[in-house]
Amino acid sequence: MTDRLLVCGLGSGMDRSLSELRSPRTELVVATDTPGDRALEAADTLVLCDPYDTTAVLAALSAAGIDRLDGVFSLGADNPPVISAVAHRFGCPGLPLETALDCTLKDRRLEILRRAGLDVPRFATAASVEETVRAAEGIGLPVVLKPSDRTGSLGVMKVESPEEVPLRAAEALRISGGRIVVEEFLRGTEHTLAGFMVDGTLHRFGFADREYGRKEQFAPYFFEGGDTLPSRLTAEQIDEIGETVQRGARALGLDPAVINTDILRTHDGRVVLLEITCRITGARIATEVMRLATGVDPLPNLVRLALGRPLDLAELEPTRDRAAVQRFQPADGGVVEWVGDPRNVTRRAGVHDVFWGMELAPGTVVPPYRGGADVLAGVIAHADDVATAEAVAARTLRTLPLRFKDAAG
Repeated sequence: MTDRLLVCGLGSGMDRSLSELRSPRTELVVATDTPGDRALEAADTLVLCDPYDTTAVLAALSAAGIDRLDGVFSLGADNPPVISAVAHRFGCPGLPLETALDCTLKDRRLEILRRAGLDVPRFATAASVEETVRAAEGIGLPVVLKPSDRTGSLGVMKVESPEEVPLRAAEALRISGGRIVVEEFLRGTEHTLAGFMVDGTLHRFGFADREYGRKEQFAPYFFEGGDTLPSRLTAEQIDEIGETVQRGARALGLDPAVINTDILRTHDGRVVLLEITCRITGARIATEVMRLATGVDPLPNLVRLALGRPLDLAELEPTRDRAAVQRFQPADGGVVEWVGDPRNVTRRAGVHDVFWGMELAPGTVVPPYRGGADVLAGVIAHADDVATAEAVAARTLRTLPLRFKDAAG
């Protein structure tokens, strides 16, 4: 009998990995609300639904005649509670629902980590503008506002003055389900660690530096410019971060699990856990960017984890040491006059891929930047060293086949 796998939710660009999941021994079911050509081609069964809504997913599976699943996971979609609930419904391996909620809801996650003695930002939760004002006063400005139940950087804002707090609090509360997290603003370098947690031990397969050189260009919103491998940190500093992530995963009960993290290392050496959750790192980072640098393909072990089978830890050992970067161009307003095919740029040496971050055509009105999802374009590049890879990426973004109308016209 073949293994029937459900990929429930696709993060940005992650549909490119679907073809690698196809196998004569596997039947692939894909649940998504944004079906593209890659999903249509790779899926044995394509289910149209909101992958962040458990009820919608179960109803769509039933309508498609899916009465058996052997494993469930997402590709970069931050929906662990849905994955847990669907896995439980079909008797598949998976984490308990409460564990999935603990690592997804920001306020619950921070409280658990704090109680376990992990270093997290000072924070408070708020359900109204008035509570947000009091929380900001107690923590001290500047603070960061984060919708508790939203993924990525949606609705995340830095607030620096007392006059801003009510306006930004109202905005964050509209985006959230009614609760927001108010965090102290910390400075330092940010990093992504990707790994698998098995029997109390973290097995790291990727570590990247987050590119935040233009972080506050679009204040109050943050802009993340991409990711870089290898890291600028020393091996000892990376190991220290790995130990901290392992403690965090244990505190949250993420075992066995695939681990995605956002870590901040302050200038005085504090290792602060900003995020830790049980999904594979999205935006093509774990599946392509890290893989270009290290040679490690995490997908076979992701499938084994979903099926409840032992991981092949030898596959997580690096087989090469190269530089790889992903860089984004933010979308920040304008009307498209002409757009070409970015794939024409990929023929250049060192360019793995160039892509649009949104649908573009002549006449498309690009909105002002409001957060991490507002990416105009991106490039993945690789080379023998970071400086060369960064130069290839920068040159590629400067020559995108795109022209905007003259604002005066």
